[in-house]
Amino acid sequence: MQKTLKNLLFFFVIFTGAANASVEKTQSFEKTLNGVQSILYSVPIKARALLSELEKVELKQNQPLPLLVRYYLQKSTVDLLLNDPESAVLAANTGIELAKNDPLLKADLYLMQLRLGQARILKGEEALVLDQLDTLLAESQTLNDPSVTAEILLVKGQAYKAQNDYDVSMAALMSSLEAAKTTQDALLVERIASSLGGILVQLNGFDKASLLLDQSYQFFRERKMSFNQLLVKLDMAELAKKQGDKKQALLEYKQALQIAQVLGDGSHRFRINLQIADLLLQSGDTKSMGRYLKQTDALRDRETIRYYISKYNYLKANENLLNENFQGAIDLVTPLIAGQADLTRLYRTEIELYLVASKAHFGMEDYKNAYLTLLDYQNRFNNFSADEQVDNLERQQMLFNLEKLKAENQHLSWNNVLQTLELKTNEDKVEYLNVLVVAGVMATVLATLAALWINRRRARWGKIANTDSLTGLYNRRYLSTQLDKLKAEMESNGEPIGCMLLDVDHFKKVNDTYGHPVGDKVLTGIAELFKNNLRRNDVCSRVGGEEFMLLLPNSQLEQAQLIAEDLRTRISELAFLTEQGDEFNVTASFGVSSVEPGQSLSDIYSEVDKLLYLAKQNGRNRVESSGLDNTERDATQSVQSSPSMSDKFSRLGRGMRRLKFRFAQHFS
Repeated sequence: MQKTLKNLLFFFVIFTGAANASVEKTQSFEKTLNGVQSILYSVPIKARALLSELEKVELKQNQPLPLLVRYYLQKSTVDLLLNDPESAVLAANTGIELAKNDPLLKADLYLMQLRLGQARILKGEEALVLDQLDTLLAESQTLNDPSVTAEILLVKGQAYKAQNDYDVSMAALMSSLEAAKTTQDALLVERIASSLGGILVQLNGFDKASLLLDQSYQFFRERKMSFNQLLVKLDMAELAKKQGDKKQALLEYKQALQIAQVLGDGSHRFRINLQIADLLLQSGDTKSMGRYLKQTDALRDRETIRYYISKYNYLKANENLLNENFQGAIDLVTPLIAGQADLTRLYRTEIELYLVASKAHFGMEDYKNAYLTLLDYQNRFNNFSADEQVDNLERQQMLFNLEKLKAENQHLSWNNVLQTLELKTNEDKVEYLNVLVVAGVMATVLATLAALWINRRRARWGKIANTDSLTGLYNRRYLSTQLDKLKAEMESNGEPIGCMLLDVDHFKKVNDTYGHPVGDKVLTGIAELFKNNLRRNDVCSRVGGEEFMLLLPNSQLEQAQLIAEDLRTRISELAFLTEQGDEFNVTASFGVSSVEPGQSLSDIYSEVDKLLYLAKQNGRNRVESSGLDNTERDATQSVQSSPSMSDKFSRLGRGMRRLKFRFAQHFS
């Protein structure tokens, strides 16, 4: 019996010792987790080191489930802060598996799922994350925990930011801030506020962004939360850069670099050194630029974001140019440019590679490739600048619309604004295919309208080229083309063609007496008479200052004479008014002949011009035709053989006016 009691006592002592050892390990484990929690956003590098020690020593022992879940939550958070999405995904998935069957760990489960979503955002899977966040937000309402709601909305804002939907991102962050303010978690509030400041920088809301970022920075600084200070400093540097204050931006980046060096954060050190080197290159301090760029070489392999990789390549190519290593610059840039062919939109540094290549070709005296590459750079840069200006305007419009929506609906919460914007976004997605269909139809319609417009413009310019600008009648060019057509018809059908040339009598006197505007009215009045009294197929053109030539298809000489007499009479009956309101009349002289098959326009014109001159010699206001009898012909010839000096001057004046008119028509 005594022996049995001794054995029981021995086992009790051993069991009590083991239990106490287990409790001590659990307490140690929890104490370490509390320590990690306190430095999580201050020194994430140190927090990761502490978590690694736990994994090596104590995590292999059985620990309570809540502590294990808390461990994986902290680990996934640290991995996210240090830009290690792959490790964050592993830690989050492990924690989710542990917590999913315990109803008491619902809040931790939601936070773990959030960390998984944040890791996927870093991997570029934000579209998938947004759908999962909507489900998560709906499920979390049963917890009635505003801090969880605020965290979900914070991640939602980050996802929309990754998609460049800055207006929806801002609404999500404002809604998150509303939820966070109902808790006692000041850190959560400032984390959201600093993220909101970063969004306002992108939306060009510089004043509000500056206020939020300064406030958040002071909060984190007082609590010695170095990592959050680093993130805020980066946003402050971006704000200064967008405002055009490169000196202040350089100062902010250098302060951020000091914090990153203290934290031992290689990922951020790589990015900050690049930003500083880029600003120094722009300011012309190439010596300092090289020093900062050298700091990035050992950290290059850690970077996966295309924006920073492209900036690194751009700066390294410029370093080759500065060292006159032109071949090295070309060897670096050429494959990079080829790899950009399939990208829909390029960063500025990717476009600048074309300029680097052009300078390198020029340095090697390959002027042809230098010129061609420079042209390519100019085209791409012009498109980029236009897109960048449109983006800036759209972002400012987003901020204005958000403020307007909130101002017009004071009773709405930011959560209502977020839901309104998300509903609009979803409607836009649903209508996207319809827009594409409509765009295709519109493109077809526009192409048709463009073709019609081109044809109409062509017809209009054709009309301008063939008509006289003052009277609207045809000009000599069109008359020549129509004569060729009529002669072809005459040869095939045997239809006669009549021709007449008329001249307004004493027209120079009209201009000298009443002024050129009145003279123009005379010409337009006669032109209108022709339009109203000639047949549809007759061709009437203005061939001189006051001279008109008519082609009359299917008209014998006798018919042409009758038409000429009718027109002469109607012209003499026209009444014109001077600028003073006085009425006056004009007359016209006509020369009429028939067109022969072999005659050119010059031949015809010469013949009817002689007849017109004869009409002038015989007293004006009359018709002379090629159908005169021999007696009249002899009389005409005798008159022509001895013209007076005044007749010679008159004919010379008419010839000069014709020449002047033709020059004017040609150059118009």
